Amino acid sequence: MQNTPLYRHYYSITHKKRRIHQKETGIKHKIFLLKHRTYYSTFKKSENMNRIAINFLNMLQSVVKFFADNLLFISNKPALLNAVEKLKVFVREIKELEMIQSEKGKIEVALKQDTRTSLIKALMKVLEGIGAHAAATNDLSLKMFADLTEYDLKKMRDHKLLITARSIYETATKIAENLKIWEVTLEDIEATNTYSDEYDAKDPAIRIIKGRSSQATTDIKEKIDEAKHYLKDTVDPMMKPFKESNALLYNHYLKVRTIINIAGGHSKDKTDDKDKTTK
Repeated sequence: MQNTPLYRHYYSITHKKRRIHQKETGIKHKIFLLKHRTYYSTFKKSENMNRIAINFLNMLQSVVKFFADNLLFISNKPALLNAVEKLKVFVREIKELEMIQSEKGKIEVALKQDTRTSLIKALMKVLEGIGAHAAATNDLSLKMFADLTEYDLKKMRDHKLLITARSIYETATKIAENLKIWEVTLEDIEATNTYSDEYDAKDPAIRIIKGRSSQATTDIKEKIDEAKHYLKDTVDPMMKPFKESNALLYNHYLKVRTIINIAGGHSKDKTDDKDKTTK
């Protein structure tokens, strides 16, 4: 049955219809995003705020933009004007917390990268001297010890790199006189110890930064929860009376109040309005 020409023809037509439907659905969703979400890409590339926070902030900014575009409508409603100002404060505070959250990675790199590079450079010079001495004396254990490349050091985690640096320093100190003919001085050996101490000393500062970042993450969640309740308990009720008298405006408000899951490609309604109309 499945190998008959009629079946193959039917299957081909059905498959084409399904692909066309999927393509049309995707196009409609993109049009919806462009029409009803002004700020949807503001934090799309953020590596710190999670997807839920990004999507909520996009929606919150769209609500602020909605009221800014309809200022005449709310100009004689002091309570709504105050509510909009409160929403602006939420947006500003969430953005400020996001900046604190994102500083962790930037400052961590700035604090440690230069010292790490200097440490690895110093270690490589000493290792090359140890390797040369091992080759000259046919010392197999030293050959194995010095068999580390710059790539090996670079891919090590902080803890392992510091242990390796300490081991190289102690080994080099024992044969310091033999390393001089291989262009490794006492200053070169001490440099590995100095850079190790400097690198290790960066950790307390980084722990403080990470603590601030973790606190900012918690604060963002709390601020978003506060903004959610404010929208639901204060702003939404003040818009409901205009559901019949100004249906066009009200329905537009409902659309910008919809949280669009940009990353997932779906929208999730958060207005809690059972009577809203769907398009």
